[in-house]
Amino acid sequence: MPYIQRDASGHISAIFRNPPDGPSELVPAAHPDVLHFLEASGEQLSDEDRRHLLASLDNAMIRVVEDLVDVLIRKQVIMLTDLPIHAQRKVMARRETRDRLLGQSGFMPHEPDDIL
Repeated sequence: MPYIQRDASGHISAIFRNPPDGPSELVPAAHPDVLHFLEASGEQLSDEDRRHLLASLDNAMIRVVEDLVDVLIRKQVIMLTDLPIHAQRKVMARRETRDRLLGQSGFMPHEPDDIL
């Protein structure tokens, strides 16, 4: 996992193998910001790196959709039973698994600063 430094606007300004002097952040090598930085600097991303980037973005989007469904149900805009049975099962299985793993129920942000 590389260490990164960010500029004042929050964009990556440097990547290091070892902890640099000054503030830095340890992130996964497939973190979207790392891959965008490498691509913008002219580095050619491998097909595997591109798949990691897409998977990372997909996981983030899945969380957004899951939270959106929860909000719509909670606000009674839709009912769980409005969804096809297979979608209902997936929503319930994911909700139950997340609740069990995290020991909480209801809306819980993925990251401390996640707000839908």
